[in-house]
Amino acid sequence: MVIDRLGSLWALILAKCFLAQWAIGRFSVPVNGLIYIWTLTLAMALVASAYYLHAHRLAFRFFPTQVRVASSGLVGLVAALGFVAYAHWGLGLTGLAATAGLSAAMLGSWSLIQASLRRAWEPLMGALVWWGIALTSLHGGDVDALLWLGLGFLFAQALPGFMLSLRMAREQRV
Repeated sequence: MVIDRLGSLWALILAKCFLAQWAIGRFSVPVNGLIYIWTLTLAMALVASAYYLHAHRLAFRFFPTQVRVASSGLVGLVAALGFVAYAHWGLGLTGLAATAGLSAAMLGSWSLIQASLRRAWEPLMGALVWWGIALTSLHGGDVDALLWLGLGFLFAQALPGFMLSLRMAREQRV
């Protein structure tokens, strides 16, 4: 449950970064988003995550099969997202809308994996939202691609994650 909450908080942080970066570009705000949005936010989030895990004294002494499968799926997702980002920013092969759409589709697949491993409906709903955002982003323009990713992290990742954590906490009390 601690990791679920932390994952939801990270999704909320990424939603904030994507939405702020979209607003900077959309409304021509004279701010360097890489420094003032991404670097500062992610640095503070890393420190806060370390303190959060230390405060809950989370020990990773053994990894059951479910955690190993989820971890390998996450590593695969990050690698695939890295290749999509490289295709856009490194090689210039895809537009921002296509990059956002492909990323959202892969994040939807990650949510589907989580739903099947956890046997929970909340990540399944997140997968459906991600796939809807992928379709919307692919049909949209480059201008709003970061908006769709930000909304995806908010409504398809953070919200279902917090709902799952709340349900698990209630089930533990009963």
